[in-house]
Amino acid sequence: MTRHAPAASCRTGKARYRDEVAAKLALARIDTGHGNRRERRAYRCPHCRGWHLTSRP
Repeated sequence: MTRHAPAASCRTGKARYRDEVAAKLALARIDTGHGNRRERRAYRCPHCRGWHLTSRP
């Protein structure tokens, strides 16, 4: 597994990244040309203590 690949999923159903760096690397690689949804930032999850991506500002 590469450092920026999701580590597992959280009970929220979202992909879990092991740290902020991994989440931000994944965010930087997202293709912005498809779909209406656009992930905008990474945040620390209070449930799994991992990092997730969200489309919320």
